[in-house]
Amino acid sequence: MTIADHDPRSATDRTIEQARRHQAGAAPALPVVVATAEGAWVTDIEGRRYLDLSSSTGVLTFGHRHPALVAVAADQLTRSTVTSAAVHDDRRAEFAAALAVLAGGELVLPVTSSDEAIGVALAAASRGGSAAGGPASVVVAAGSHERLVAAGARTVPFGDGGALTDAVDSTTTAVVLEPVGAGVIAAPAGYLAAARELCTERGATLIIDETRSGLGRSGATFAMGPSDGVPDIRVLGPALGGGIVPSAAVVGTRKLLGDVAVAASGSVLAAAIGRRVVELLGTGEIQARAAALAEHLRGRLAALPGSGVAAVRTAGVQAGIDIEPAAGGAADVARRLVARGVLVEVAGPETIVLAPPLVIRATELDWAIEQLRVVLAN
Repeated sequence: MTIADHDPRSATDRTIEQARRHQAGAAPALPVVVATAEGAWVTDIEGRRYLDLSSSTGVLTFGHRHPALVAVAADQLTRSTVTSAAVHDDRRAEFAAALAVLAGGELVLPVTSSDEAIGVALAAASRGGSAAGGPASVVVAAGSHERLVAAGARTVPFGDGGALTDAVDSTTTAVVLEPVGAGVIAAPAGYLAAARELCTERGATLIIDETRSGLGRSGATFAMGPSDGVPDIRVLGPALGGGIVPSAAVVGTRKLLGDVAVAASGSVLAAAIGRRVVELLGTGEIQARAAALAEHLRGRLAALPGSGVAAVRTAGVQAGIDIEPAAGGAADVARRLVARGVLVEVAGPETIVLAPPLVIRATELDWAIEQLRVVLAN
């Protein structure tokens, strides 16, 4: 018999209290302790199941424990997992080659996190550009890349082409933009193409961060497509890890990335999984599925405004839903959805984000939206 056997609190409450006492960092917003997961569903330590729509960072683009990715990981675990920077291995080179082809780049640097990838991209821009470099020479859109803003980067309103034009001058090293901003705000038509033209004209490096929008979620491989032009550097995020390991990558030209003095991630396991992710995307099936899911999601959410919802925005298979104050606010709605078996993200005091794995079924999405209707009605 253990101490826990005499504790009247639930296993969930005990675990959350333990985390509060010993685990550093920002606390999760939802009172759920996950024990197992598969596909679009998770099960907590007390056996309750939840439909998981909380993957706006892209880490669960392929869902929990995707069979093809788990199989690759299991095989790689019998071979090798990590190597030092002093040697080559038989996985990272082939991953880089495959991703370069998929993303239309020349060089790929595998790294561990999106923050690390942005740092590498900025270092490459500084070395390749004529400007002096440093945070003050970087332009970002408001509402994104808070660390860069805190370090002194200039900000412009997201989607405002005129403001971007005014901000980029001969001292600008790089422009960092996301095709889909925080709260699921999609770049207006022509904005990314205009940014591409502007950066070319003024000698700045265009860095497109597709952490949220890339690798299938938009309904295409990348949200910045061929009609917008090709960015100098594209940052790709956690979807490359297949929901199994942390992973990210920087894709760019040889001119920019060829002399970057940063070692690639030593995770051979991440490279093996990433190679399989690229293979899955290479068939186009994931993108086609996402495009159909995006249309379905947009149609189902269209009727929500007016029933406790102030506005709905969709961008591929993700949605930002602004909750009316009378309905209790975003955090309150998210907690009430927990009680009905649905997990969503909170993006500010008024906005919840639905970002389901691309393996979700349309009927499961319908069920989740019905739970939201019930919560808003009560």
